[in-house]
Amino acid sequence: MPKVLLCDDELMNRKVASKILKKEGFEVVEAENGLEALEVLENESVELILMDLMMPEMDGYEATSKIKTNPKTAHIPLIIISALSDREAITRGLKLGANEYISKPFDITEFILRVKNAVKMGELQNNKNEKDIIFILSKAAEYRDNETSMHTVRVGEMAAFIGQKMGLRHDEVELLRLSAPMHDMGKVGIEDAILLKPGKLTDEEFVKMKEHAQIGYNILSQKKTPLLSLAAQIALTHHEKYDGSGYPKGLSCDEIPISGAIVAVVDVFDALLSERPYKKAFSLEKTLSIIQEGSGNHFNPKIVDLMMQNIESIKKIRERLSDS
Repeated sequence: MPKVLLCDDELMNRKVASKILKKEGFEVVEAENGLEALEVLENESVELILMDLMMPEMDGYEATSKIKTNPKTAHIPLIIISALSDREAITRGLKLGANEYISKPFDITEFILRVKNAVKMGELQNNKNEKDIIFILSKAAEYRDNETSMHTVRVGEMAAFIGQKMGLRHDEVELLRLSAPMHDMGKVGIEDAILLKPGKLTDEEFVKMKEHAQIGYNILSQKKTPLLSLAAQIALTHHEKYDGSGYPKGLSCDEIPISGAIVAVVDVFDALLSERPYKKAFSLEKTLSIIQEGSGNHFNPKIVDLMMQNIESIKKIRERLSDS
């Protein structure tokens, strides 16, 4: 549910706008002046700010300026609310960084459309910025782990393909495609002697290696957005096993989020087919045999069945995104 910060010193204006917004499915946080609005933003995340201009204590101009010059809040779409005839006030507000304006008294239909459009544009812009961050961090994890350059991309594409076959919505599939490459982000916190060891890890070293799941979650959960939240969930759960013998939580069956369960299968599949410092690449036949043997104990059997039913399409993804 998108959250809107409604800042207006007139109680009746807030009541009317708040009623309309809540009816359209928005959560509303109210502030009586710019100072209160800034206090709200210190403690809460919102998807849109509706800012009246003429208010006591701190007017909308000063509040807008502070919001748009603060790196923590500058990305939030902000709509100023002003009287229809006050073009100078509107222009001044837009110059301070406001993204849009709504004139008072406002038409309800126009008000709803402008609010929804502003929220949508904010989501698109934030997703673009997050995609850039995800790409950079994915590459950092690859270099740290000395993995093949296309492994994380293949994991994302194969995870999205399986998700689509499982009936996930289009937006869920796209989030999976973008977040799955971050599954091993936590390996940036594992020392080289363990991470790049050519031979088998000792029991003590393996305990240290397993910490990468929690480390990845800790890194990616710093900011609560749909994309980073899913990436954090995958980082934490892609080493859980269907029979409960995985780590770090020992989750089993449907306790494991479907995102982590999907990545568990496609990550192992791609890793087995790839050469690593500690092993040669396995053949497709041997790889599929291992995956099938893990169905019902290591892997979610529904996901394994979907992979086997669509193996030709999965192979094409690997070929299209091969390291060569």
